[in-house]
Amino acid sequence: MTYAKSAWLFGRGLGLVFLVAFVSWHAQQAGLIGERGITPATELMGALEARGMGYLDVPTFAWLFGASDGALHAICVLGELTSVALLVGALPGPMALLATLLYLSLRVIGGPFMAFQWDILLVETGWVAALFLPWRAFDGPKALTEPPPLARWALYALAFRLMFLSGAVKLMSGDPAWSDLRALDYHYWTQPLPGPLSWFVHQLPSRVHEASVLTTFLVELVLPWLIVAAGLERVIDRLVKRRVSEMRRRVQTWLLRAPGLGFIGLMILIALTGHYGFFNLLTIVIALPLLDDALLERLPVSGDARRARLERWIPDALATIPLTLGALALLVGLGAPLPEWSHGALAKARRFHLTSTYGLFAVMTTTRREIELEGSLDGETWRAYRFAHKPGDPRALPGWSAPHMPRLDWQMWFAALGEHRDSPWLRRLMNRLLEAEPTVLALFAEDPFDGQAPRYVRARVSAYRFGDWDLLMETGQWWEVEPLGPYAPTLTRPR
Repeated sequence: MTYAKSAWLFGRGLGLVFLVAFVSWHAQQAGLIGERGITPATELMGALEARGMGYLDVPTFAWLFGASDGALHAICVLGELTSVALLVGALPGPMALLATLLYLSLRVIGGPFMAFQWDILLVETGWVAALFLPWRAFDGPKALTEPPPLARWALYALAFRLMFLSGAVKLMSGDPAWSDLRALDYHYWTQPLPGPLSWFVHQLPSRVHEASVLTTFLVELVLPWLIVAAGLERVIDRLVKRRVSEMRRRVQTWLLRAPGLGFIGLMILIALTGHYGFFNLLTIVIALPLLDDALLERLPVSGDARRARLERWIPDALATIPLTLGALALLVGLGAPLPEWSHGALAKARRFHLTSTYGLFAVMTTTRREIELEGSLDGETWRAYRFAHKPGDPRALPGWSAPHMPRLDWQMWFAALGEHRDSPWLRRLMNRLLEAEPTVLALFAEDPFDGQAPRYVRARVSAYRFGDWDLLMETGQWWEVEPLGPYAPTLTRPR
């Protein structure tokens, strides 16, 4: 079987994901880590420099160009241009490498706002893509080439680790919500950013939610092992040099097709019922190389020529690095002991996100708290700062945000899981609101003071949960809301 078409799709898809990621971050960057942002990157770089650190410690182009608003803007623009080049097939291998280095540069100085698993996953995928994609001027739709086999299996190994660990952590956590199949009774209303369909899916019978949990376990814990089975089949065939019958070849093909289609299907369902930035799109792109050319025969692209020897040998030789590091990361994720020699290598690799462990929702949240930020001119009349995407108005159905990643809204969800002192950036956010900082106010859907600086800013917290059909019909509310009181001390602007 050949995989030239899915490799071509992968390159285009990865270019799209990088473009979405850069554009989404660029729109928020000034308010998050700009010079007048919540956690300025200039302060971080100054602290790192004072500690004698350099690029090998924190791999960012900010060491060369600085972390001013202009420098960060330039990194984003270059990343967007690189992503477009990758999307259209211009210099795919080099563009994948450059996009990875640029996104890594932002990731490591993005503080809590660039600390999501899919940010790390995008960088790791980019490293492997630089080996998987061809290093030539243009990867056109009529001259496709087979990807290097070991580089292809490095992507398969990444897909395996991502999906299998996502299932394994749920069982390893010991959370009864997963073992009792009740996790989805909570998930749709406690997830960080519900979508417009989340409320309706939550109303389905518990039996449907239980079946959905079982389906999730099937996709995350069983289907990944078909990739391993396919690999073992190919190794055995080569070692014993046995003739492969047509029936056996079809079975081997479906050993890869089934997990590929299963992963893609699960990601589509998750994307329809919650918003996780570009994570679902990225995971779909990672799964594409599992699909062979015969399955994609209607795709209007052609060619399956083998690359020149050096074009195959060099990427395949280098692909042993992510394969080895990925195996070590898998052991870490499963809590297995590592050989002594591997600790230092793994620590250095993680600085560059060459490998990582993954796994969302190991422990299911069973309550939801929402933080509301309010300002006042006189200390008596309070007005709320309305967020663009996170729940607030109980009469508002959750909106649509994906594949955009609203990072402040997401971090407010994490902050609400703990106390205000656990999220020191929140106090800095409140101080910026006292100053009516335009770049920070741009992160909100509405500034209740139209640019005027309030005298006071406070944070209050309420418990939220989805209501039922009766509540919706009687009051028009999608959410049940119970005020819980102050979340953080009120801040006052000096006169």
